[in-house]
Amino acid sequence: MTDSTPFLKTNPGDRTVAVVAGQHHKFMLIPIMDDETTWFAAPPLLIGVESRAFGSPEGEVLERGASLHVLDANTKEEWLRFDCFDNQPHYHYILQALQHNVVWGYDPNANGPMQPWIIDSLRHRLAPMLRRAGADKLATDVEGQGLKPEVLDEIAQAMMAARERTFPGTDMIAPSIAWYNRWKELHPQFNTVDY
Repeated sequence: MTDSTPFLKTNPGDRTVAVVAGQHHKFMLIPIMDDETTWFAAPPLLIGVESRAFGSPEGEVLERGASLHVLDANTKEEWLRFDCFDNQPHYHYILQALQHNVVWGYDPNANGPMQPWIIDSLRHRLAPMLRRAGADKLATDVEGQGLKPEVLDEIAQAMMAARERTFPGTDMIAPSIAWYNRWKELHPQFNTVDY
């Protein structure tokens, strides 16, 4: 294993699921919907808080919540994504060198509500998480500069507002389905797993 591929198994023929190490997906995530995102300058980072609601073509909301995106302010590459969803909260390490991602399910029973955990992770665990995704230089820059507490407060408030925006959320379903379908058309492997 190398630093740029921290989650790859050393035996490609191994079909076991590495629960502790997260689930490796050989695709990039659906791009951010800018019209649903509030951006925060937090040099050396750019952090986006996005409202997301997904549902059935019949108009039923099946999942909703806020997504938090951690980007390099200079390159605009996304390295971490936290999906603070009501039903299946999770987060992603985005492996830019491979154009893959590794997803971890979040357990609110063990860790409490996800939103405070996200803010705490940004405050105390951001550099190690960036390194895990392969963003070593950005992690070093974050260690040198840190994030201002007032920015973290604004992000926490934006996450609450983003979730509220998803109620009732029915207006967000059709654009989400169209956005998903366009991405799936370009990347047929999206939302598939190789075992």
